[in-house]
Amino acid sequence: MHTNIAMAAKRPAECAIGWTAHYLIGVILALMLVFLTSGSWLEHPSFPPALLMGIGTLPIPYFVMQPALGLGIAAAKTPHPTQARLKSLMTHTVFGVGLYLSALLVSYFIHVSA
Repeated sequence: MHTNIAMAAKRPAECAIGWTAHYLIGVILALMLVFLTSGSWLEHPSFPPALLMGIGTLPIPYFVMQPALGLGIAAAKTPHPTQARLKSLMTHTVFGVGLYLSALLVSYFIHVSA
């Protein structure tokens, strides 16, 4: 945990490690959706489960990442907490949209190859 992440000393490759971890977590969450639907969702994707998964991940930044970075619960210690919260909501909504669009692509290939 950091009191203020902006004051922390830089570490070698921290940006690359952070983004790699971020995307790996996204892949794991996407696979979790597939696992929870027994894979049937990939054959016949619908938007609500993907959106629910995207928005359902909001507690992670609000209650884990932002406090760990010294930003407070749901970015309460930032100069513009509402803006930070909305940004998290938007990016996690985009994650849900991306899950749906990716599933449509996978579904297409499942049906073409069958």
